[in-house]
Amino acid sequence: MTVDHLPETTLQPDEDRRADNRTTTLFQVARLLTEAGAQHLCLIRNIGSGGMMLEIYASLEPGTRVRIEPKVCDPVAGVVRWTQPGQAGIAFDDPIDVHTYLHTHNVLLPDQLPRCPRVTTTLRARLRIGAVWHLVPLIDLSQGGAKVETDLPVELGQGVEIDIADIGTLGAHVRWVRGERIGLIFINPLRLARVAQWIAIHGAEQGDVRAA
Repeated sequence: MTVDHLPETTLQPDEDRRADNRTTTLFQVARLLTEAGAQHLCLIRNIGSGGMMLEIYASLEPGTRVRIEPKVCDPVAGVVRWTQPGQAGIAFDDPIDVHTYLHTHNVLLPDQLPRCPRVTTTLRARLRIGAVWHLVPLIDLSQGGAKVETDLPVELGQGVEIDIADIGTLGAHVRWVRGERIGLIFINPLRLARVAQWIAIHGAEQGDVRAA
């Protein structure tokens, strides 16, 4: 499918998008994969039979083939039809029945908070336990917490701090301990945009992005 022959029902920017009464408004976090293998987080804002409009935090070029993996819906493939600052329109390879697609799964509605996927990394972070900072592998990161690996002794509920490059120092509590892996919950959750921008910066350094 070429960019010149895309479905007419693809969501359009501005007046055309508002005029399409066949679209459904969503606030659904998704993973976006490009044909080159780049991974990004995005927010599905609207979906129609021929495509969807995304809130994006990384640059995309019109004509790029992508795969969109919503948290609770089936993946869909398509092409970037248009972009503007912070937004992109995706034309599906094959039209969908929106009602069936959304109601087959437990889709988040606009008044529900989306849950951010976790980003599995190969990076390191600094973890403060007591008065001492330690360099530890950062296993994954989400809006609400992180997983690190260490053989240092900690207790459930213990207060710690974690310093992550390009995010900064975050206060957290130990939520669980499984062997040498520790789950942390942040005192103040991160914004989706902040996590998505972090992925855009460190995308070449990390492994996988999976649903939380």
